[in-house]
Amino acid sequence: MTTWTDLAGVDPATLVDQIVTTGVNKYDAAKLVNNLVAINLNQAPRHFVFSHPLPTTDPAPCAPTFARTFSHQDWIDGESVVQAGESADDKGFNWRFNALARDIDALHTDTANLFQCLSTLRGQLVQALQDVAAELNRLDTDVATNHGNNPGLNTPPFNVGLENAPQFLGVRELDGSKVTMWKTAQNVMVLPGVDTVGLQDTVTQRLATGGLLVRFAGQSQEFTQALAAGTSVKDLIATYGQQDLGDGRTVANALALLPDDATYQDMATLTDAVNTQEQAVIKSTVGGVDAVSALTGVTSEGMPIATTTAALLATSVATSPVLGSVLGSGLSRAGLTTIADVAGQTPTQLVQRLGQQGVTIDPVQAQELATRASMIAGLQTTR
Repeated sequence: MTTWTDLAGVDPATLVDQIVTTGVNKYDAAKLVNNLVAINLNQAPRHFVFSHPLPTTDPAPCAPTFARTFSHQDWIDGESVVQAGESADDKGFNWRFNALARDIDALHTDTANLFQCLSTLRGQLVQALQDVAAELNRLDTDVATNHGNNPGLNTPPFNVGLENAPQFLGVRELDGSKVTMWKTAQNVMVLPGVDTVGLQDTVTQRLATGGLLVRFAGQSQEFTQALAAGTSVKDLIATYGQQDLGDGRTVANALALLPDDATYQDMATLTDAVNTQEQAVIKSTVGGVDAVSALTGVTSEGMPIATTTAALLATSVATSPVLGSVLGSGLSRAGLTTIADVAGQTPTQLVQRLGQQGVTIDPVQAQELATRASMIAGLQTTR
């Protein structure tokens, strides 16, 4: 093998077994083969590297070496004797001019090295720019190909290859670690967790937007009152936009997808609108729904996202792992075992049903729980 792409068409499972025989553990072998499959599918991110990188330090000949050696001893009018050769009192003209000549020669050597180094650097820069030009040409080729060789003003969006995109099959355990299974044109490939989807951070934040707004409103009576008074989204952002939601985003970030002049009568109406917009973004993002499936623990192809465990919601609403465990256990005892079960309850019903199981939550926590459940359940009816 000379390149990764020489392996195109080899069954990934067989290749994993072959790598394991060399002493590599099965999980690392699967990761190596996954990278290979991604490259062969042209789905691995391209990483540009200079084939002729510019030096980061000066080569030895390019550093200046000149140090002046000549130091003139002043003559005194009427006292100093001007002479050609050296004496006990004076070095004479000859020594002085020879010393000046040596310093000039040393300066000439430094200057010659400078021009040579500039010439070398110019050649290295040309090579580096040729690398850049080659990469730009590759990008131009990608754009032309994805546009059907018709890069006019009215061309359709890039062809992202949805018809051949990997299909999410579910989550499995492999050597004690969670991995995701994907069906590709070559075969089924295994990826470690959901991180390889490249959407975890974005999707996790979008799933939480409505719930974090509920939590913020529970801590800001003024925001709730302004909402009930018919304050527009634009004015809400102007007043509360810089307030932190707790995950690095602000109220302005959470409301950014809503129309500026829209008004909402209460938090339930507002969070429904936010959830709808966030769902639309996730659905329109290639791999977005699959990333949610992996995050929520979908274990098989065809399994609805909404039927996954409600424990995920419990850990996201609770303020500590212990409370998350208590809340998750309470939801299970109350018969609310899936995300769909929680989404089908009103905040009041959640407070009552959990209370019957000895788990106390306040109305704000219940509304956040219901909001997060509705956000996930509304993404997709079936896989």
